[in-house]
Amino acid sequence: MITLVPLRRLAHARARAPGSALVIALALRDPADWRAVRAGASAAKVGAWLSSLRPRTVRRIELAGLASFHFRFDAAAGPGRGHDLAFDLDGRAFAQRLLDMPIEVTPGRAEALGQL
Repeated sequence: MITLVPLRRLAHARARAPGSALVIALALRDPADWRAVRAGASAAKVGAWLSSLRPRTVRRIELAGLASFHFRFDAAAGPGRGHDLAFDLDGRAFAQRLLDMPIEVTPGRAEALGQL
C-alpha cells in the first residue's frame, strides 16, 4: 500500500534565477527518503507539476552525498524576465509550489511523518 505526502514533509527548497533560467535546490530532511523522492520527483514529473513555467528543458541533478536534488528550468521565464528583480520572487514561489507536489511513501513512513 502506498500513501501520498506533500514533498514539504520530506524536503525543503531554495530557488535562484541565473539569467533566464530557474534553479530549485531540494534538500531532503532525512537521507532515508532518497529513493521515494528520486522516484516521485523525476525531471518529467517536476516539469509537469510546474508546467506554468513553460521551460524549454527541465534537468535534474542528483547530489546523493548531500541528499539533494537540483532542478534547472532553462528559459523558464521567457525572454527578458531574467533581468527583472521580480523574477527572484517568482523563483521562490515556484520552490514553494514544488513542495506541494505529492510523493508516494510507505504507510509506515507516512505515519512517522504524522500523515496518517
